[in-house]
Amino acid sequence: MIFNGCFFFTSAAAYPNQAIIDWHKKSARAWSGLTKEDIGYENGVLGGVVSALKVFAAPGDKVLLHSPTYMGFTNAVLSNGYQIVHSPLIKDENGTWRMDYEDMDKKIKENQIHVAIFCNPHNPTGRVWTKEEITKAMEVYERNTVWVISDEIWSDLMMNDHHYTPTQSVSGWAKQHTAAFYVPSKTFNIAGLIGSYSVIYNKSFHQRIQSVGEKTVYNSMNVFSEHALIGAYSNEGDNWLDQFYQFFRKT
Repeated sequence: MIFNGCFFFTSAAAYPNQAIIDWHKKSARAWSGLTKEDIGYENGVLGGVVSALKVFAAPGDKVLLHSPTYMGFTNAVLSNGYQIVHSPLIKDENGTWRMDYEDMDKKIKENQIHVAIFCNPHNPTGRVWTKEEITKAMEVYERNTVWVISDEIWSDLMMNDHHYTPTQSVSGWAKQHTAAFYVPSKTFNIAGLIGSYSVIYNKSFHQRIQSVGEKTVYNSMNVFSEHALIGAYSNEGDNWLDQFYQFFRKT
């Protein structure tokens, strides 16, 4: 609807569900059979992380994160009353960052942790986790009944022939116990427009996380960011990304 030269969406149906579904079909995420009922919206990934934390944990609870840690996670977790427990990544003999699964399991048990923030690909180390690595991490979380909040916002920028594996794709348990968050801002340099979306297949927790997010002031996408997402996830956006990769390979 247009009123006095301004655009207004009249219902949630106006959100860019189809653009997201079509984009996921083109990518490594095509395994999922994504539907509009699995998609939710937030004003940013950190807002989504906090909404999910409020469903999975109570203030004062401890949350598992890998370190080095993106400072946005640190600020969001601490400022909302949660405690951070770090499981440090370790470098192997080739200088590649690896998860320490034994340390993860130990920290979870010692601190009675039931929610973890996972970053795939990892920020700030830049590691693109392999399917095998993610599977092992999810096995640790499953054994300890830990819910997973997964930041996947770098998943479209795969350099040097790396392959992105969606966290939710590695097992049936991971699909039902992971809240994944995405945004086109990193790939298409539109972070200033504000807006992100979640993919949550567990219907009960999808509804609860959306309910928390909707009750937070200004915690939604705006009209500009919605249309920017639709443009980014279009054939033209896909063509731009292909050209970007071609340029990168030449430099």
